[in-house]
Amino acid sequence: MNTTPGTDPIRIFCGADRSQQLPFQVLAHSIRRHTAHPVEIQIIDNRLAPPVEDPRYAPYTEFSFGRFAIPAMCGYAGRAVYMDSDMLVFRDIAELWNTPMGEARIAIEIGSRDQADWGKHAAVMLMDCARLPWKVDAIVAGLGRDYDYNQLMAIDPLLAPGDMQELIPTGWNDLDHFEPGRTRNLHYTEIRTQPWVEPGHPHGDLWTAEIRHMLEHGALTTEAIETEVREGYVRPSLLVELGLRDGGTDTGAAALKRYDQDQGYVPHKRLLDRFRARRRAIRKFEADQAWARNKLVGAFKKLAYQVKYGRD
Repeated sequence: MNTTPGTDPIRIFCGADRSQQLPFQVLAHSIRRHTAHPVEIQIIDNRLAPPVEDPRYAPYTEFSFGRFAIPAMCGYAGRAVYMDSDMLVFRDIAELWNTPMGEARIAIEIGSRDQADWGKHAAVMLMDCARLPWKVDAIVAGLGRDYDYNQLMAIDPLLAPGDMQELIPTGWNDLDHFEPGRTRNLHYTEIRTQPWVEPGHPHGDLWTAEIRHMLEHGALTTEAIETEVREGYVRPSLLVELGLRDGGTDTGAAALKRYDQDQGYVPHKRLLDRFRARRRAIRKFEADQAWARNKLVGAFKKLAYQVKYGRD
Protein backbone atom coordinates (compact mmCIF):
# COMPACT_ATOMS: atom_id res chain seq x y z
CA MET A 1 0.00 0.00 0.00
CA ASN A 2 1.31 3.43 -0.91
CA THR A 3 2.10 5.87 1.88
CA THR A 4 0.01 8.99 2.32
CA PRO A 5 1.09 12.10 4.23
CA GLY A 6 -0.33 12.69 7.69
CA THR A 7 0.38 14.87 10.67
CA ASP A 8 3.76 13.32 11.50
CA PRO A 9 6.84 15.53 11.15
CA ILE A 10 8.25 16.02 7.68
CA ARG A 11 11.44 13.98 7.62
CA ILE A 12 14.23 15.57 5.61
CA PHE A 13 17.68 14.07 5.08
CA CYS A 14 20.37 16.34 3.66
CA GLY A 15 23.58 15.09 2.11
CA ALA A 16 26.51 17.10 3.45
CA ASP A 17 30.13 16.75 4.46
CA ARG A 18 32.14 18.93 6.83
CA SER A 19 32.60 21.64 4.22
CA GLN A 20 28.83 22.16 3.93
CA GLN A 21 27.92 22.71 7.55
CA LEU A 22 27.07 26.37 7.04
CA PRO A 23 25.09 25.81 3.81
CA PHE A 24 23.19 23.03 5.61
CA GLN A 25 22.30 25.36 8.47
CA VAL A 26 21.10 28.01 6.01
CA LEU A 27 18.99 25.48 4.11
CA ALA A 28 17.46 24.10 7.30
CA HIS A 29 16.65 27.62 8.47
CA SER A 30 14.98 28.49 5.17
CA ILE A 31 12.89 25.30 5.33
CA ARG A 32 11.69 25.97 8.86
CA ARG A 33 11.07 29.65 8.17
CA HIS A 34 8.58 28.89 5.40
CA THR A 35 6.47 26.18 7.03
CA ALA A 36 4.21 25.80 10.05
CA HIS A 37 4.46 22.03 9.77
CA PRO A 38 6.81 20.23 12.20
CA VAL A 39 10.00 19.13 10.47
CA GLU A 40 12.90 16.87 11.34
CA ILE A 41 16.07 17.71 9.41
CA GLN A 42 19.34 15.84 9.67
CA ILE A 43 22.63 15.43 7.83
CA ILE A 44 23.61 12.14 6.23
CA ASP A 45 27.00 11.16 4.83
CA ASN A 46 29.10 8.21 3.72
CA ARG A 47 29.65 6.98 7.25
CA LEU A 48 26.32 5.20 6.71
CA ALA A 49 27.82 3.18 3.84
CA PRO A 50 30.74 0.74 3.50
CA PRO A 51 34.03 1.93 1.95
CA VAL A 52 34.74 1.30 -1.73
CA GLU A 53 37.99 -0.50 -2.45
CA ASP A 54 38.12 0.10 -6.20
CA PRO A 55 38.98 3.81 -6.64
CA ARG A 56 37.21 3.90 -10.00
CA TYR A 57 33.92 3.71 -8.15
CA ALA A 58 34.80 5.80 -5.11
CA PRO A 59 32.26 8.54 -4.30
CA TYR A 60 32.97 12.04 -5.56
CA THR A 61 31.65 13.52 -2.32
CA GLU A 62 31.71 12.37 1.27
CA PHE A 63 27.92 12.08 1.32
CA SER A 64 27.12 10.45 -2.05
CA PHE A 65 26.07 7.07 -0.63
CA GLY A 66 24.26 8.25 2.51
CA ARG A 67 20.95 8.65 0.65
CA PHE A 68 20.69 4.89 0.15
CA ALA A 69 20.44 4.37 3.92
CA ILE A 70 17.36 6.59 4.28
CA PRO A 71 14.65 3.89 4.01
CA ALA A 72 16.38 1.77 6.67
CA MET A 73 16.83 4.85 8.90
CA CYS A 74 13.06 5.34 8.65
CA GLY A 75 12.33 1.73 9.53
CA TYR A 76 11.10 1.13 5.98
CA ALA A 77 7.96 3.09 6.80
CA GLY A 78 6.45 6.42 5.84
CA ARG A 79 7.79 9.15 3.63
CA ALA A 80 11.15 10.90 3.59
CA VAL A 81 12.65 13.76 1.62
CA TYR A 82 16.21 13.72 0.34
CA MET A 83 17.91 17.02 -0.52
CA ASP A 84 21.44 18.16 -1.22
CA SER A 85 22.61 20.83 1.22
CA ASP A 86 23.58 23.47 -1.36
CA MET A 87 20.02 24.74 -1.60
CA LEU A 88 17.71 27.51 -0.40
CA VAL A 89 13.95 27.11 0.07
CA PHE A 90 11.36 29.85 -0.52
CA ARG A 91 8.07 27.98 -0.13
CA ASP A 92 6.33 25.65 2.29
CA ILE A 93 8.05 22.25 2.17
CA ALA A 94 4.64 20.72 2.95
CA GLU A 95 3.75 21.27 -0.71
CA LEU A 96 6.50 18.85 -1.69
CA TRP A 97 5.73 16.49 1.21
CA ASN A 98 2.04 16.24 0.30
CA THR A 99 2.67 15.46 -3.37
CA PRO A 100 0.41 12.55 -4.42
CA MET A 101 2.72 9.67 -5.35
CA GLY A 102 0.27 7.19 -6.89
CA GLU A 103 2.22 4.04 -7.70
CA ALA A 104 5.61 5.76 -7.66
CA ARG A 105 8.23 4.77 -5.12
CA ILE A 106 10.15 8.03 -5.65
CA ALA A 107 8.78 11.37 -6.82
CA ILE A 108 11.04 13.95 -8.47
CA GLU A 109 10.38 17.43 -9.82
CA ILE A 110 8.29 17.77 -12.95
CA GLY A 111 10.66 18.53 -15.83
CA SER A 112 13.82 17.74 -13.87
CA ARG A 113 14.93 15.05 -16.33
CA ASP A 114 15.14 17.70 -19.04
CA GLN A 115 17.57 19.98 -17.20
CA ALA A 116 20.98 20.40 -18.78
CA ASP A 117 22.91 19.13 -15.74
CA TRP A 118 22.25 15.42 -16.15
CA GLY A 119 21.61 13.41 -12.99
CA LYS A 120 20.58 16.37 -10.83
CA HIS A 121 16.95 15.21 -10.92
CA ALA A 122 17.75 13.00 -7.91
CA ALA A 123 19.04 15.92 -5.81
CA VAL A 124 15.48 16.35 -4.50
CA MET A 125 13.48 13.19 -3.92
CA LEU A 126 10.26 12.32 -2.11
CA MET A 127 10.66 8.69 -1.07
CA ASP A 128 8.11 6.06 -0.07
CA CYS A 129 10.35 4.21 2.37
CA ALA A 130 7.95 1.28 2.79
CA ARG A 131 8.41 0.45 -0.89
CA LEU A 132 12.19 0.95 -1.09
CA PRO A 133 13.81 -2.19 0.36
CA TRP A 134 17.31 -0.73 -0.05
CA LYS A 135 20.32 -2.20 1.72
CA VAL A 136 23.17 0.27 1.44
CA ASP A 137 25.87 -2.41 1.68
CA ALA A 138 24.41 -4.35 -1.23
CA ILE A 139 23.92 -1.19 -3.30
CA VAL A 140 27.53 -0.10 -2.89
CA ALA A 141 28.69 -3.66 -3.65
CA GLY A 142 26.96 -3.40 -7.04
CA LEU A 143 29.29 -0.65 -8.22
CA GLY A 144 31.36 -1.79 -11.16
CA ARG A 145 29.27 -4.90 -11.54
CA ASP A 146 25.69 -3.71 -12.06
CA TYR A 147 26.25 0.01 -12.68
CA ASP A 148 28.87 2.73 -12.60
CA TYR A 149 28.99 5.68 -10.21
CA ASN A 150 27.07 8.17 -12.37
CA GLN A 151 24.35 5.65 -13.11
CA LEU A 152 23.94 4.94 -9.42
CA MET A 153 23.70 8.64 -8.56
CA ALA A 154 20.79 8.88 -11.01
CA ILE A 155 19.07 6.12 -8.92
CA ASP A 156 17.66 4.45 -12.06
CA PRO A 157 19.50 1.10 -11.71
CA LEU A 158 17.81 0.53 -8.35
CA LEU A 159 14.30 0.92 -9.73
CA ALA A 160 11.92 -0.63 -12.23
CA PRO A 161 10.32 1.50 -14.97
CA GLY A 162 7.67 3.75 -13.44
CA ASP A 163 9.07 3.56 -9.91
CA MET A 164 10.49 7.09 -10.22
CA GLN A 165 8.05 9.64 -11.61
CA GLU A 166 8.04 13.41 -12.18
CA LEU A 167 5.32 14.45 -9.74
CA ILE A 168 6.74 17.20 -7.51
CA PRO A 169 5.60 20.70 -8.59
CA THR A 170 7.97 22.56 -10.88
CA GLY A 171 10.39 24.85 -9.07
CA TRP A 172 11.51 22.49 -6.30
CA ASN A 173 14.92 21.91 -7.89
CA ASP A 174 15.88 25.01 -9.90
CA LEU A 175 19.55 24.72 -10.85
CA ASP A 176 21.34 28.05 -10.29
CA HIS A 177 18.16 29.77 -11.47
CA PHE A 178 15.64 31.88 -9.59
CA GLU A 179 12.31 33.01 -10.95
CA PRO A 180 10.08 34.95 -8.52
CA GLY A 181 6.77 33.21 -7.99
CA ARG A 182 8.02 29.97 -9.53
CA THR A 183 11.21 28.97 -7.75
CA ARG A 184 10.46 27.06 -4.57
CA ASN A 185 13.96 25.71 -4.05
CA LEU A 186 17.14 27.22 -5.52
CA HIS A 187 19.89 24.65 -6.01
CA TYR A 188 23.37 26.22 -6.10
CA THR A 189 24.69 23.24 -8.03
CA GLU A 190 27.79 24.73 -9.72
CA ILE A 191 30.48 24.33 -7.06
CA ARG A 192 32.72 27.05 -8.52
CA THR A 193 30.11 29.77 -8.04
CA GLN A 194 28.34 28.78 -4.82
CA PRO A 195 27.82 32.00 -2.85
CA TRP A 196 29.67 30.80 0.25
CA VAL A 197 32.84 30.16 -1.80
CA GLU A 198 32.60 32.76 -4.57
CA PRO A 199 31.14 36.29 -4.56
CA GLY A 200 29.09 37.44 -7.52
CA HIS A 201 26.63 34.61 -8.07
CA PRO A 202 23.57 36.08 -9.88
CA HIS A 203 21.38 34.92 -6.98
CA GLY A 204 23.96 34.95 -4.22
CA ASP A 205 22.24 37.89 -2.54
CA LEU A 206 19.32 35.58 -1.71
CA TRP A 207 21.65 33.28 0.22
CA THR A 208 23.37 36.13 2.07
CA ALA A 209 19.94 37.60 2.87
CA GLU A 210 19.09 34.33 4.63
CA ILE A 211 22.36 34.57 6.55
CA ARG A 212 21.49 38.12 7.62
CA HIS A 213 18.07 36.96 8.79
CA MET A 214 19.70 34.20 10.84
CA LEU A 215 22.14 36.63 12.45
CA GLU A 216 19.39 39.12 13.25
CA HIS A 217 17.20 36.48 14.90
CA GLY A 218 19.91 34.62 16.80
CA ALA A 219 19.84 31.50 14.60
CA LEU A 220 23.52 31.97 13.72
CA THR A 221 26.46 33.69 15.38
CA THR A 222 29.31 35.68 13.93
CA GLU A 223 31.69 33.28 15.68
CA ALA A 224 30.19 30.33 13.78
CA ILE A 225 30.85 32.02 10.44
CA GLU A 226 34.37 32.98 11.51
CA THR A 227 35.05 29.34 12.35
CA GLU A 228 34.01 28.22 8.87
CA VAL A 229 36.22 30.92 7.33
CA ARG A 230 39.16 29.93 9.52
CA GLU A 231 38.74 26.27 8.54
CA GLY A 232 38.74 27.24 4.85
CA TYR A 233 35.18 26.15 4.08
CA VAL A 234 33.77 29.64 3.52
CA ARG A 235 35.26 32.65 1.74
CA PRO A 236 36.72 35.37 4.02
CA SER A 237 34.93 38.05 1.99
CA LEU A 238 31.57 36.82 3.30
CA LEU A 239 32.44 38.51 6.60
CA VAL A 240 33.18 41.73 4.71
CA GLU A 241 29.96 41.46 2.68
CA LEU A 242 27.96 41.00 5.88
CA GLY A 243 29.67 43.97 7.53
CA LEU A 244 31.32 41.75 10.14
CA ARG A 245 34.89 42.54 9.04
CA ASP A 246 36.51 45.65 7.64
CA GLY A 247 37.58 45.04 4.06
CA GLY A 248 37.24 48.50 2.58
CA THR A 249 34.32 50.43 1.15
CA ASP A 250 34.13 48.54 -2.14
CA THR A 251 31.96 45.45 -1.66
CA GLY A 252 31.46 44.63 -5.34
CA ALA A 253 32.15 41.10 -6.54
CA ALA A 254 35.53 41.97 -8.06
CA ALA A 255 36.74 43.65 -4.86
CA LEU A 256 35.52 40.76 -2.74
CA LYS A 257 37.34 38.27 -4.98
CA ARG A 258 40.56 40.27 -4.63
CA TYR A 259 40.08 40.25 -0.87
CA ASP A 260 39.76 36.46 -0.87
CA GLN A 261 42.87 36.12 -3.02
CA ASP A 262 44.82 38.41 -0.68
CA GLN A 263 43.73 36.19 2.21
CA GLY A 264 45.09 33.14 0.40
CA TYR A 265 41.66 31.56 0.12
CA VAL A 266 41.18 28.65 -2.31
CA PRO A 267 37.52 27.76 -2.97
CA HIS A 268 36.67 24.12 -2.20
CA LYS A 269 40.35 23.32 -1.60
CA ARG A 270 39.67 20.07 0.26
CA LEU A 271 37.11 18.94 -2.30
CA LEU A 272 39.49 19.66 -5.19
CA ASP A 273 42.27 17.85 -3.35
CA ARG A 274 39.89 14.91 -2.99
CA PHE A 275 39.15 14.97 -6.74
CA ARG A 276 42.87 14.97 -7.55
CA ALA A 277 43.57 12.14 -5.09
CA ARG A 278 40.72 10.16 -6.65
CA ARG A 279 42.10 10.63 -10.18
CA ARG A 280 45.58 9.64 -9.03
CA ALA A 281 44.27 6.50 -7.31
CA ILE A 282 42.39 5.54 -10.47
CA ARG A 283 45.48 5.98 -12.66
CA LYS A 284 47.58 3.87 -10.29
CA PHE A 285 44.90 1.18 -10.14
CA GLU A 286 44.72 1.06 -13.94
CA ALA A 287 48.51 0.87 -14.25
CA ASP A 288 48.66 -1.98 -11.74
CA GLN A 289 45.87 -3.84 -13.53
CA ALA A 290 47.61 -3.39 -16.88
CA TRP A 291 50.87 -4.69 -15.41
CA ALA A 292 49.08 -7.80 -14.13
CA ARG A 293 47.64 -8.51 -17.59
CA ASN A 294 50.60 -7.61 -19.78
CA LYS A 295 54.03 -6.60 -18.49
CA LEU A 296 54.92 -4.59 -21.61
CA VAL A 297 51.70 -2.55 -21.66
CA GLY A 298 51.81 -2.30 -17.88
CA ALA A 299 55.35 -0.93 -17.94
CA PHE A 300 54.26 1.84 -20.31
CA LYS A 301 51.29 2.74 -18.09
CA LYS A 302 53.42 2.68 -14.96
CA LEU A 303 55.96 4.98 -16.62
CA ALA A 304 53.17 7.37 -17.69
CA TYR A 305 51.86 7.36 -14.13
CA GLN A 306 55.29 8.10 -12.66
CA VAL A 307 55.90 10.93 -15.12
CA LYS A 308 52.62 12.57 -14.13
CA TYR A 309 52.51 11.81 -10.42
CA GLY A 310 56.00 10.67 -9.41
CA ARG A 311 56.92 7.51 -7.57
CA ASP A 312 54.81 6.44 -4.59
